[in-house]
Amino acid sequence: MPNLVGIWNPDSSEEDIQNTVAKQLKRTRVPGITYTNHSQILPGFGMALMDHGLLENGPQPAQDATGRISLLLDGELYNTSELKRRLSRASQMCSLTPPELCLRLILQEGEDVIRLFNGLFCLVLYDRDRKRLTLVSDRYAFRPIFYKAGPQEVLFGSELKALCVADRARPAIDKIGTAELFCYGAHFQERTWLQDYHRLEPATILTVEPGRIQTRRYWNYRHQDNAPKLDQETYFTVFGALLDRAVERCMQGSKRIGIFLSGGYDSRSVAASIRRHHLPIPAFTFGHAGSRDARFAAMLARRLQLDHTALNGRDPYLYSTCRSIVWRTEGMLPFSQTTSISCHHIMKSKMDIILTGFLGEFSGSHTWPQLLMARSREGAKRAVFNRILGPRLQAARRVFQPRFFERAFEGVKARFDKSFDCVEDDHPMNVADSWNFTCLQPRCTGHAPSVDRHLFEMRAPHMDSELVDFLLTIPPYARLEQRVYKKMIAYRFPDIRDVPCTNTALPINPDFAREYSSMIVRYLSRKAYAALRQPFRLRAPLNREFRDLNDDFRAESQLVQNILRPLLQAGIYPDNIFNVRNIEEMIDEQYQRNGNHEQMLSLLISWGLASKFFLQEDISDVPSAMYQPL
Repeated sequence: MPNLVGIWNPDSSEEDIQNTVAKQLKRTRVPGITYTNHSQILPGFGMALMDHGLLENGPQPAQDATGRISLLLDGELYNTSELKRRLSRASQMCSLTPPELCLRLILQEGEDVIRLFNGLFCLVLYDRDRKRLTLVSDRYAFRPIFYKAGPQEVLFGSELKALCVADRARPAIDKIGTAELFCYGAHFQERTWLQDYHRLEPATILTVEPGRIQTRRYWNYRHQDNAPKLDQETYFTVFGALLDRAVERCMQGSKRIGIFLSGGYDSRSVAASIRRHHLPIPAFTFGHAGSRDARFAAMLARRLQLDHTALNGRDPYLYSTCRSIVWRTEGMLPFSQTTSISCHHIMKSKMDIILTGFLGEFSGSHTWPQLLMARSREGAKRAVFNRILGPRLQAARRVFQPRFFERAFEGVKARFDKSFDCVEDDHPMNVADSWNFTCLQPRCTGHAPSVDRHLFEMRAPHMDSELVDFLLTIPPYARLEQRVYKKMIAYRFPDIRDVPCTNTALPINPDFAREYSSMIVRYLSRKAYAALRQPFRLRAPLNREFRDLNDDFRAESQLVQNILRPLLQAGIYPDNIFNVRNIEEMIDEQYQRNGNHEQMLSLLISWGLASKFFLQEDISDVPSAMYQPL
């Protein structure tokens, strides 16, 4: 992903702006990567985009005829041909780059036209005469913009590092944001673990001009309760046709395209929708040779004519990659979720743009028992809280000082409640799906690719606007346990219907009644097995995961001896926030008594390393080795 940076400060000279942007570019530049710099430097404002050229957007910034208004596009649009038809006849005849098209449409129709932009992007606009800065996120905030906004100065960039290196004040810990991270595993809405450093929320326009800062949403993820009710066959037929069109849009351009292929529904539906004239394309699967993902993905690849590579190394992988991962993900999720960095050189030899099944689960997978029993919006909120935050709270309580936890948790709970303000649905299942899509995915699934973005671009067909708009018309009873999704795959792609899915190890079964009955039996069996595991020390079944993360942590004691304990001894974890004694006890339990603290230890390492990088060291001078595994 290109790195976007910039500063708005009407009182700064052009020279000061130039120096600030130069520092931001230096810090966000990745050694060994060739970029084209697109920039504009003016008195009071500067912006720049380091572009590796994979998205072929042409020269930037785009400008109006007078040079008064400028625009940078970070990302891409999939529907440029449709958008161009909205312009005047003379403009349609012009050869416009995507940034030029964006600017002309905004000038012609106003900012609300952005709701028609189909793609994953962020925009920066600057009006020189009005000294007005505008930042825009796409519908899902898939491509991040971080910012620090004050009355006299706004810093922004696609990485926190672009803010830290230019901040006149020393960055500080956001206590509520830190508590959020450990209770939730990510952040709600705009917050980060650094005080006053925010991430632009989905479908949001941030406008800054002298004396005024405001944000507004231009689109909201909302289920259409008043849409005509259709039969199941129509739902899955239209779903398949729109997915096929979305995948074809994502195959555009001259760069090499590949796919992450697992044994799940999402990547197989994308892979099966690729038209034959594009094949073969490379497909990569993570997992040891005997794992479900590796076995089932290999079956899919053979039938779909993909050039398959199994990345199934069994060597230790956590300690060697954690520093470089944290440097890229900036401490905003556990590093153990994004360990692909050790395989980048293999993937880069075959592809530049990755197709991914991200966010395919919005089609009705959230049928947790608590949610099925919910009968109201408030009941759905409780179900989401108990499912997402509840399992983490006991470990988080141990990690923090008691007084800090009690005080901070009130803030976290208030933030959780506030995160539902943007959810306009009332049906419990719709509430959960909308919250997942707007609050969970952008901060977890959508942030994970940051470890890859300096080398690859990503395209997510399931996030195509036309497809999402249609899926929002499907009522809960038709989506229950992904009924429409499974039927679409089973009937549209019969050649892969019998290939088992990773989470069940069973072929896709579009017969909902039979599948749901067997699912309940399996759920009860797992609960009974879990009750027996602890007293009899039975090994957990493999199920979804291709690795036993707990065993992997215990196999790499360097994580504690060479990273976590030195961070504790150096005072990186403030004793008014963290309970160091309890952390030491958790370490002992993990390594001496077969504890289950791998997720919390991963978070502690991620937060500690990020705090060291951002708060203790000179962020402007980190060695290039930080980008590579040890």
